[in-house]
Amino acid sequence: METLRKDVRFAAKLLLKERGFTAAALLTLALCIGANTAMFSVIDSILLKPLPFRDPGQIVTVFNSYPKAGVERGSNGVPDFYDRLELQAFESLAMYQTQGMTIGEPGRPERVLGLAVTPSFFPLLGVPAQLGRAFTPEEGEPGNERQAVLSWGLWQEQYAGAPDVLGRTIRVNDVAHTIVGVMPRNFSFDDPDVRMWVPLAFTAEQRSDDSRHNNSWEMIGRLSSRTSVAAAQAQVDALNGRLDERFPQFAPLLKDVGYRTWVHGYQADLTREVRGTLWLLQAGVLFVLLIGCVNIANLMLVRSTSRHRELATRSALGAGHGRLVRQLLTESILLAGIGGAFGLLLGYAGVRAFAAFAVEHLPRGGELALDVRTLLVAALTSLAAGLVFGAIPVLRLRRADLSSVFRDEGRTGTAGRRTQALRGGLVVAQVSLAFALLVGAGLMIASFGRMLRVDPGFTPTHVLTASVSLPVTRYEEDADRARFTALLLEQVRALPGVTRAAVTNVLPFGDDFNSSVVTPEGYVLTPGEALISPINSRVSDDYFTALDIELIAGRGFDAGDVASATPVAIIDRKLAEHFFPGQDPLGRGITQGAPGLGDDDELVYRTIVGVVDEVRVASVTDAPPSGHFYTPTAQQPSGRLFIVVRAAGEPTAITGALRGVLSGLDPDLPLYQVRTMEERMAASLSTERARMVLLAGFAGLALFLAAIGLYGVLAYSVAQRSAEIGIRMALGSTTRGVFTMVLRQGAALTALGLALGLGGSLVLARVVRSMLYDVAPTDPVVYAGVLTLLALTALTACAVPARRAARVDPLAAIRAES
Repeated sequence: METLRKDVRFAAKLLLKERGFTAAALLTLALCIGANTAMFSVIDSILLKPLPFRDPGQIVTVFNSYPKAGVERGSNGVPDFYDRLELQAFESLAMYQTQGMTIGEPGRPERVLGLAVTPSFFPLLGVPAQLGRAFTPEEGEPGNERQAVLSWGLWQEQYAGAPDVLGRTIRVNDVAHTIVGVMPRNFSFDDPDVRMWVPLAFTAEQRSDDSRHNNSWEMIGRLSSRTSVAAAQAQVDALNGRLDERFPQFAPLLKDVGYRTWVHGYQADLTREVRGTLWLLQAGVLFVLLIGCVNIANLMLVRSTSRHRELATRSALGAGHGRLVRQLLTESILLAGIGGAFGLLLGYAGVRAFAAFAVEHLPRGGELALDVRTLLVAALTSLAAGLVFGAIPVLRLRRADLSSVFRDEGRTGTAGRRTQALRGGLVVAQVSLAFALLVGAGLMIASFGRMLRVDPGFTPTHVLTASVSLPVTRYEEDADRARFTALLLEQVRALPGVTRAAVTNVLPFGDDFNSSVVTPEGYVLTPGEALISPINSRVSDDYFTALDIELIAGRGFDAGDVASATPVAIIDRKLAEHFFPGQDPLGRGITQGAPGLGDDDELVYRTIVGVVDEVRVASVTDAPPSGHFYTPTAQQPSGRLFIVVRAAGEPTAITGALRGVLSGLDPDLPLYQVRTMEERMAASLSTERARMVLLAGFAGLALFLAAIGLYGVLAYSVAQRSAEIGIRMALGSTTRGVFTMVLRQGAALTALGLALGLGGSLVLARVVRSMLYDVAPTDPVVYAGVLTLLALTALTACAVPARRAARVDPLAAIRAES
């Protein structure tokens, strides 16, 4: 222990003495370990930590899929729930539905996000209420469902954490509910913004066979003990086979649309959309760490060369080879430890920066923190880095003949060929890694640029959007909702600065998308053809002009399309091409549903009066796969309304006036989700933007480290070869010739690094292929741009030592060598 203490003390003195080396190494380590620490914290919080539920590995999500109808991931119907309860694979099942809920006393409405859940929901998760209780089975029956469980945050905000909150009444969507429980502070499921839970109580009509494939609810299950996901999948598949035999009239249609029910592990399913991105970013920071280690290894190599006389002296005085190795490793590990400590501080700042990128809105993003696991990984990373870059001088020491130092080293300071080759090889590795990382970042930047240039099918500028929901207690009939909508539009259109105003129940880049089967009148499916399920939107007149959606044929909806008039519809280009290729769809009949799927007498055929351009709804990168079907709100009123306002100037300037209109019509209706359309589009690209920015940042850091490494090798080479350069110049070599010689050395290292990096970048490009939009993983423009950027950076890094070499005084250099 005393020997170790002496080694640490001696290493500390050396690091303090060699301030330039220490500062450069610590800065590199802090940046690299800080980035890795922050990134691992995100990976750990979102992907690796078990969910905070009882036996989380046994929780699965279950959903229906109709891929050939354009619905890869659907939800579930109520009959599905009761069918699957009988399967032995599941210990329990629960259904839930995300709902916006209006709470508060009359005249003081507030909108919160809530979940309607079956009473089995909380027992399945195994999370009891912190205060009170969850729902009882009896409260899942119609007439008994007027209870509420609050989140910890809502309890604090609305009731100041009062313990007597149980039994109080809270109005939810204009209906009185009794508060029966409060969940723990950190409880979150699916969406951290959920503030309240109410029971789901299914009616007899919802449970009937007529409601099959009327999918509106999400489903989770808890597997029975010793039951795997694969076994549960097999039982669900067998159940669907039995249902095909029970309902043979549906079997061919379901087969044609590729119907299947999927069972997936809940945690993996929850993070499915971000998993690839997060692992890609983790790989990026590991690249940076590796480049940093190579850079420090080069610094250590230079340092060990200058210390050969010291090491030889210690060896001559009796220090064994193992003793010298231990001293060198102590120095590198001490350096790594200090760099790791600074890296933790930067990692903490990085975690805060990730939060600024809205990571808290990612699955489990609210759990992001530097915990013990992250600290342990940071410590192990620092130790591993110290061993990696400390191994270089140790290996060189093992091969060195220290006794020769007194014979040769005093006569020349020139490093051997093997050392020069090793340092050059390390620089080549840096350049190749930087090249691969820069290509990945370049592809992401090009992909994001293509996304920004996608035409969404409408003009988003100068458009304000907002939401309002009509409670069924006061707007029970279609006529009530239609009357409110008409009054709302009349008053909003009269506001100063408003040029157009409309409403819809499905807003592009909103949070609610409805789809259902539609078929034209008289249309006959060909053998094997699948029904399709386009997006269904209810829109008011002026909707298409308010968003500047191109009318291709016919007309838009107008004031004459009222409930008593002929039912009408508008379809988009994709739907028209699917059903009426090469034909005029105007005047044709079309209905929501399909003959043979239910009561054909209830099918309402609407006359197609217009065809509009395609509109991106959920993402700028994906048009609705089956098209878009529109009906007028005057004929199909909706209780959930998105207000769309096109303003003459800054759209947010009319927010106050819009609230005033709504308050005047009904003071108990809150206006919420007030955003410009441009804000909604930007939010839809938040994951892609964060991925691009972070990967570009890591690539920029890698480029900087590679440039510093190249500069260091050439600068050291010039210093070691000053006598040789002096002799060359004394024998007639020009300054230009010396400049070119050094530049050529750097260019050779860069070219070799680029060649090796090309192979690595092609591998990385295949990995990121699925994350790219409209950009080939071998895009020549990206590769040419990266090649040019890295070449110019390398040229700049080489030019400084080359210029220094060209200024060597021949006489001074020869005199110093002699």
